[in-house]
Amino acid sequence: MAEHLFLPGEPVLMRHRRDAYRWAAPMRVVEDRGDFVALYTQPGDTYVRMGDADGNSTRDFFASTRVVPSTWVEHHSLQLIRFGDEHATVLFWREGTWEFRCWYINFQEPLRRTERGFETMDQTLDMVIAPDRQWWQWKDEDEFENGIAFGWYSGEQLARMKEYGLGVLEQAQSGAAPFSEPWPDWRPDPSWAPLQLPPDWDR
Repeated sequence: MAEHLFLPGEPVLMRHRRDAYRWAAPMRVVEDRGDFVALYTQPGDTYVRMGDADGNSTRDFFASTRVVPSTWVEHHSLQLIRFGDEHATVLFWREGTWEFRCWYINFQEPLRRTERGFETMDQTLDMVIAPDRQWWQWKDEDEFENGIAFGWYSGEQLARMKEYGLGVLEQAQSGAAPFSEPWPDWRPDPSWAPLQLPPDWDR
């Protein structure tokens, strides 16, 4: 049977799941080529993220006991993901002005298709690359160290991810796709309204 491709504008569900960890968000399909997807998140979209015992959002593995509802604010986000890659290339624009803020490399497990959308698992470490692709920095190294203490990661994984990340940086600075493509000029269909996370997101 042919692989089901999602249509432009179609809402899909993105889930990150590992053991008790749950993160889920609705996203709108910009493009689905089969081996590559572009997915849009806009201000006002609702999602769930890690929360502590008091119901506050947290990024601390030790404090996380539940998921809490949240609303995406401040930025437009476009995820560019090639199947088989261990990262998503994310573009961020400021909400009101569409100022292009950065290329954001989100390290994650290779993407998997589901009937409702996609699944992966965030790997905590990130890389931020300036719009001109010259300046860059690692992000959330402290949270990865927290994950090592929690037992999810190892120092060897961190070293391998950094080596992999430097390869992505080389692609960015050499102008390889998708960095050479006109994605910074992309804009959504103005009719697209914010999406609500379906109540059965974890089924």
